[in-house]
Amino acid sequence: MRFFSVLLFSLTVQLAVGDEPAAKRSFATQLGMEFVKIPAGSFTMVSDESPARKVRISAFRMQTTEVTRGPFAEFVRSTNYRTDAERDAEGGMGFNSETVGFEQHPMYNWRNTGFRQTDKHPVVNVSWNDADAFAKWLTEQSHKKGETVRYLLPTETQFEYALRAGVAKRFATGDNPQSLEGYANVQDASFERRFPNLDYEKSPGFKFDDGVALTAVVGSYRKNAFGLHDMHGNVWEWCRDWYDAKYYATAPDQNPPGPQTGSSRVLRGGSWSNAPGLVRCAFRFGGTPEDRSGSFGFRLVLE
Repeated sequence: MRFFSVLLFSLTVQLAVGDEPAAKRSFATQLGMEFVKIPAGSFTMVSDESPARKVRISAFRMQTTEVTRGPFAEFVRSTNYRTDAERDAEGGMGFNSETVGFEQHPMYNWRNTGFRQTDKHPVVNVSWNDADAFAKWLTEQSHKKGETVRYLLPTETQFEYALRAGVAKRFATGDNPQSLEGYANVQDASFERRFPNLDYEKSPGFKFDDGVALTAVVGSYRKNAFGLHDMHGNVWEWCRDWYDAKYYATAPDQNPPGPQTGSSRVLRGGSWSNAPGLVRCAFRFGGTPEDRSGSFGFRLVLE
């Protein structure tokens, strides 16, 4: 277990949040999930890593925040779904206030993280399998309402393109890590006060105080140029792709779909517990589809 720490419209679907009657709103909007259109464009994928590759990407719609506990709880209530952390004997990762550290235990899961969360916090301790199951359920419920849409995890290319929002820097706000102040929940002064016994000389954090040590209520920080919140930090976000360190050396130039097979799925964006090196636009790593953590979450895209 690792611990690091679209508007597409159908004839009947509208995703704009406003004064329209609830009966006309999409199922996702009724759950409090908002999507914005990400324009088509091109960018250099994993620009400060190797292999880098310039790719073109079609327009799509992405959720403005990470999926929160509220909609996930509705999914569980409706389906009696049990997450990977609840199905096996290992459990999830949770915060032990006595040891002031994280541990894996059967008592920890998306409901119980060991630290305070509300329905407006990102759901965590969810695996790729759990995130994919939620997306399929949301699609099914939308189809029952006559909506011709599909919800998916973003491809890795979609995620990085949306994170960068037109910026070819280490971070969406510039090359200086401190430029993320006000935009991200990361390893900063708040985190270091909560976890004073960690070795910060080996992994120095951000030199600002974002006001939150663990997960933050989604949308608490400034949105990027595409209207997306928390693309850097807060929680690692699952992507649709299998992970392959060398994939972008030979990936298609248009909308790379990711490898066809693999053993790990991609995680992107960094979390509340990560220093600058892991929060960079280009940083990528993989976790098995069953992996979960108090810093793993997800958001969706809409077709």
